[in-house]
Amino acid sequence: MGMEMPEPRLDTPKERIDALKKTKGRLSRLVGEARQSGLIADDLIGELKQVSDEIKQLQKRFKKQLNDTSVARKWSPGSIEIPPAIAQKPSRGAIRVERCTNGNDSAVEAYLAGHPAASIWHRPAVSTFIDNTYGHRARYLIALDDKDAMVGVLPLVQLNTRLFGNFLVAMPYFNYGGVLADNREVALKLIAHADQWRQEVSARHLELRFCQDNELGLPQKTDKVGFWLPLPDNSNDLWESFQPKVRAQIRRGQREMTELCIGGPELLDEFYRVFSVNMRDLGTPVYGKDFFSNLLQALKGQAWLVVARIGGRAVGCAFLTGYQGRMEIPWASTLRLYNHTSINMSMYWAILEFAVQQGFDVFDFGRCSHDAGTYHFKQQWGAQSLKLYWDYVLPEGDKLPALNPDNPKFRLMIAIWQRLPVRLTNLLGPHIVKGLP
Repeated sequence: MGMEMPEPRLDTPKERIDALKKTKGRLSRLVGEARQSGLIADDLIGELKQVSDEIKQLQKRFKKQLNDTSVARKWSPGSIEIPPAIAQKPSRGAIRVERCTNGNDSAVEAYLAGHPAASIWHRPAVSTFIDNTYGHRARYLIALDDKDAMVGVLPLVQLNTRLFGNFLVAMPYFNYGGVLADNREVALKLIAHADQWRQEVSARHLELRFCQDNELGLPQKTDKVGFWLPLPDNSNDLWESFQPKVRAQIRRGQREMTELCIGGPELLDEFYRVFSVNMRDLGTPVYGKDFFSNLLQALKGQAWLVVARIGGRAVGCAFLTGYQGRMEIPWASTLRLYNHTSINMSMYWAILEFAVQQGFDVFDFGRCSHDAGTYHFKQQWGAQSLKLYWDYVLPEGDKLPALNPDNPKFRLMIAIWQRLPVRLTNLLGPHIVKGLP
């Protein structure tokens, strides 16, 4: 008894399309032969039409599947989970708080390396840099358990000037630097010791800068946001994740930009020339050149300068830091005269490519206010906005400090500053800005 053989299994639409095309070719030949012989070929023509229609339908379906697969595989920035500054590890015996000495630096660095919320600004070298550059009193507190194992740190700096007052900050000038601790008990002990120092030096308040709400029960400011962008393994995926408008602006800037350099102290003069002009235009007192020179030295191997040029002239600049998988851009500037060239877009793209090449997992665009123009600039890159929580230890009944450019009493000063010669603002700026947190 004979057995009917099943049709071969076709696993993909493409295989089915290829088979139908062969059938279509066979039917076309039969129709041609029938016509040459004078025979009626209506049935063959009808069957040929059915095959052609099925091919078209399958081709549309196959194209849609390819597009869907392409979209599914396209890289896009995921959400970022901010590691807690205060962990939930169990306490091990009595906790004591001491001041860090030079001999403890290596132990502190080891603790920071193991704490996921540590930033480059928590490093003892940064506290030393501030002390050496501006002469501010710095105190680095460490918490130890009964076996002398480090379980928490808190770097502190006292700013005390006639113009802006007397207060403690962890850390001034930078976005991060609040307490890092194994648990809440350790954090509260460190803060209590910091408050004791605040009272000893008659400082008005203590400011602690965090990326999350640690629910310490302290008064807070939450008017600032940061922007973090997860990075892929290659820059092509990052490029494809941008909106067409962003890519067009980058290309425009690339046509204008003739050179971009990423390096160290050899770029400092050009960096500072652009940075100081831009700060004057914004009405903001500028750091001295020695501030950046000393910081580069303190963060050697973890900091870079960026200079973008048009026709040989520096028109854009940035300062970069890298630590534990995250690259940060604390400062960036472009000359207003060249803003129409989109040089800032091409410069940022080159910096992002550099971050990917260096193997960083996250790019930190720095902080800004919710309603600032820089908010939308940072958001357009696909970065995730993160609310910043700045906690304060204040004497009972005191109000939160209002040291910010939006304070009405500073508006006249800003307007005057914007009209001063750059040479004068470069001379006066460093003496003023050292008292601003």
